[in-house]
Amino acid sequence: MRGDWLGKFRRERRVLARVWRAAWRLEQPEKERDRALASARAGGVSVRKAAKAAGLSPTRVHQLTKDASADVQEAVLAELRAAGWPAAY
Repeated sequence: MRGDWLGKFRRERRVLARVWRAAWRLEQPEKERDRALASARAGGVSVRKAAKAAGLSPTRVHQLTKDASADVQEAVLAELRAAGWPAAY
């Protein structure tokens, strides 16, 4: 009886860890996209051109890039690099 409870707990923990990893992996490309959009905007690319390249609406690109400071973007990029993500330098 006790072993059954322990087995259930371990299975649940493994499944939840897998869900966490999947969520993390889904979030990383979004962070990279947001960093690239902020970089493009900082480089003078128009919101419309950046939106077209990213497959987003200009409104969404503006929302993603309006508060993107260089420090925040660099922190996100450092996090991606530390995780082994192939982020640009």
